[in-house]
Amino acid sequence: MKRKTKTSSELIIDALRTGEELKLSEITELISQYTGKEIKIQNVSSTMAKLSDSEKTEIGYLINRHKTKQGYTYKLADEALELTPEQTYGLVRKVGKDRYTLKDAIEQVPSLNKYVQANGAKKTGPEKSRKTDKQAPNAKGVHTPGIAFTIGDLQTGEDVATGEQLSQILAQLKSGSLNINLNVNIRFIGFVE
Repeated sequence: MKRKTKTSSELIIDALRTGEELKLSEITELISQYTGKEIKIQNVSSTMAKLSDSEKTEIGYLINRHKTKQGYTYKLADEALELTPEQTYGLVRKVGKDRYTLKDAIEQVPSLNKYVQANGAKKTGPEKSRKTDKQAPNAKGVHTPGIAFTIGDLQTGEDVATGEQLSQILAQLKSGSLNINLNVNIRFIGFVE
């Protein structure tokens, strides 16, 4: 049995499938007309924030968000209009039988790949740099929030971290808020054959 009511995400996608560049107020108005109910712009705004974020939904790669003086406007990529509404809805889902992946969409409409490539900087994981102003690498490549030190030459004890820096690092290790990237160089000095 097919359900009759649409989710708020599906209603927003229907509004974007008009192919127009729309403000949140215009999307809200279209949804209100469709449902026959008064829809609050705050509800549309929170759902739109999720939909347009490619880290949260795959359809986020295909929604262009543009800042204007009056606020943001949203537009679904023209090439995405070649997908059926059900396929477009499926790009929001993470699991389930109605899920439609971005990979499937690109196989069907190869020109969609340019939007994924253009938004590649939004990806998370090791390929995304998480450095902040407080995180500066030092000569030995140690990155710690707000702390930079070098281990230096172990033979002479040069540049060894102070006790305060070590206690800060240990506290962060205990709390689980510290990510460590460690590069180790080993030199053998005085090795005789």
